[in-house]
Amino acid sequence: MQFTQICADAAEDLETDRSNLRQHAGYRIVADEVRQKLGERNMTDKVEKSGITRRHTLGIAGAGLLAALVNFKAVHAQDKKLKVGLIMPNYDQLRWKNADQAFFEKQAAELGIEVLAQASNASESLQASQVENMLTQGIDVLVLTPVNANAANALIRKAKQASVPVINYNFLINKGDVVCFLGRDAVEMGEKIAQAAVSAHPNGNYVIAAGEESTSVAKETRQGFLNVLKPFLDKGDIKLVSDQFNKNWSTDSARAQVENALTKNNNDVVAVLCGNDGTAYGAVQALQAQGLGGKVFVTGVDAEPRAQELIKQGLMALSNFTAFDQMGVEAAKAAFAVGQGKPIEASATVNNGLKDVPWIKILNFNVTKDNLDQASTDFPWWFAKQG
Repeated sequence: MQFTQICADAAEDLETDRSNLRQHAGYRIVADEVRQKLGERNMTDKVEKSGITRRHTLGIAGAGLLAALVNFKAVHAQDKKLKVGLIMPNYDQLRWKNADQAFFEKQAAELGIEVLAQASNASESLQASQVENMLTQGIDVLVLTPVNANAANALIRKAKQASVPVINYNFLINKGDVVCFLGRDAVEMGEKIAQAAVSAHPNGNYVIAAGEESTSVAKETRQGFLNVLKPFLDKGDIKLVSDQFNKNWSTDSARAQVENALTKNNNDVVAVLCGNDGTAYGAVQALQAQGLGGKVFVTGVDAEPRAQELIKQGLMALSNFTAFDQMGVEAAKAAFAVGQGKPIEASATVNNGLKDVPWIKILNFNVTKDNLDQASTDFPWWFAKQG
């Protein structure tokens, strides 16, 4: 049977199918299984025994297809070039323009995607304006890195009203009606960082200089820190003398936090766990001002070139690196799949408070003096060649 005829039959029998579904409400049909069987003559015994015939099942599949066509733009037209909006939160952090966006655009070009890329300068109002502008320009898919993940649902609703699906990038949007999420496992990342710290310093006063509280990455990284620290805190081996978020990942805010912690504890701090490299720079500045540079275990995230240099100098112990090239490439591939109406290849799911969302997990690992050289070989586009 031709697929077009199947869709026609599905539309014709939609009301009948609804009735049958009510009668068989206890039976759950998995969409992937249905799609796999569209070309087969016989349905599985499981379906046959349930009383739902092949025609009923195809009707259900056809109805799902019709619903998808109603809810999202049909961008697969042969003469239409896919147009994707890419919004980064800012360009202050080196990664956004030099890595994430650069590799997204490179992969998009290979796939024949037209990209509209902008950065929001850490401004919620600017990001809202950018979303509206991109929708006006007729984008087919939006890849959104939210400035404020807690307020981003309004942007998703605007996109949905325009029948534009949203891919959630880097910072998980709470209860966001998105088609997929791309990002590292930030809890796991925090655990890796904290494990390295307690291995070096199983006793003493610790500081947590976390990142922007409105982002999932900052909160989850901190949670990873605490997961590892908890048994040490419970035993009293480690004392957490300062623990706070730093708005917009501010270097100045982190410096002030560490300065205060040093003052209150007579410079007795053995480790500072930071939400990113920017906050780590602030910690290093505060420590150097007290003659403690290189004497305290300081960690960062992103392994920026400046952080690499501080690691070489012994002023930072490590920085966790995420494969931003992989992240940008996979985001472009996901946007292409969504635009073509094809399934997204994801190895996991994450519940964002609204639903389980396909999760494309991205590699991350700690970078130290010991593996800087290997990192420069594996990721030459980011790491300076060690000599």
